[in-house]
Amino acid sequence: MARTKSKSKNLEYVLNEEVSNRKNLFIDKLNSEMFYNSDFSSESMSFEWLDQLEFACPFLDTIFRNAKISLVKEEIIVNAERTKKVTVESIKDLSKHPNYVDKMDEKKGEVIPNRILNVISEETYNIYENRFLFTLLNDIDTFVYNKEEELKNFKLSESKSLEYSGGTETDTERVSIELRIESETFPSDKTDKKLRDEIKKAKIRIKRLKDYISSWSHSAMVKELTKAHVAYINPPVKMTNIFLKNPNFQVALKLYDYLQKYNNNEDNSRTNIEKDKDPLQGFLDHSFLIDFCVLDSISKSKREQKEKMSQYAIVLLKEEIHRTVSMLLNCGIEITDEQLLNMISGELKKEKNNRLVGAEDVKKKFKSAMDEYLERMQDYL
Repeated sequence: MARTKSKSKNLEYVLNEEVSNRKNLFIDKLNSEMFYNSDFSSESMSFEWLDQLEFACPFLDTIFRNAKISLVKEEIIVNAERTKKVTVESIKDLSKHPNYVDKMDEKKGEVIPNRILNVISEETYNIYENRFLFTLLNDIDTFVYNKEEELKNFKLSESKSLEYSGGTETDTERVSIELRIESETFPSDKTDKKLRDEIKKAKIRIKRLKDYISSWSHSAMVKELTKAHVAYINPPVKMTNIFLKNPNFQVALKLYDYLQKYNNNEDNSRTNIEKDKDPLQGFLDHSFLIDFCVLDSISKSKREQKEKMSQYAIVLLKEEIHRTVSMLLNCGIEITDEQLLNMISGELKKEKNNRLVGAEDVKKKFKSAMDEYLERMQDYL
């Protein structure tokens, strides 16, 4: 029995309003997020941070070697026999507290107290500016240590990762997706050697920085503040006269701000791309839609599956054209109707030619197989 040739369906026949409405609902209810991470070794090896630290070191060294001392007076009431020195403050305090007087000789004009104010003067490094330096030293030490560990475990590569998650609803179901893509590339041998040489030089420079850090850590000021367990300061720094007028402290303040910003930038390396600000997320949204169309088209019946996918193909085509044209215009690229139609027409002709070539190859193979079969059958005829 001869097989009937399948007829191509008209485009209007494929169009389905129900499928189109379902696509629109999918997009209207869509809520998605996109994140990316990038770790480019070639960029992180700029060593700009090392330049900043080396520049500041001589200024910091001057401050640490000439740390400011404050004179603190402590007032305590002690028994008179324990007093080593009677000061003007002691006499004034005694006149205010007659109950401290034990005996009084009015003829001789003598007053014998049983208790008296004792004023102790003591020098200390515990002032705000020195606590700032104490905090800065800790920040520098931690920063240099982390950078040194990075160089020890350095792996010359460039890696990127992209994460996407989305959720939406149709008229009958809730749909969600999670996607993660990672890529890693390796530079050429020439680039590798260049960066290795830079790392070797950087390690020598870091050694000099660590010598500075060690010297500052053994200063009298740092030892005293460490022993006193003083707390580190929190940003923002209070702008005292020393910060406003002393050029060495101004350099120290700039370095402190630089380290704060540097660490914050590293903490925020995972970037969130908002849907309305980046068209790239729109392409992932469209990819989510394609995945849903494939999922929704899966059927036990090949005929039903083919028909459902052809219906979705139309709405996907319109959506893709809209998104592509929108992105081109957002990027400042003008495209005319004629150019767009020519592109679509060109792709359509290319696909039809491929199908004709494929069909012709099948005919040739079939004819060749039949000729070979008939030739073998001649021996039996």
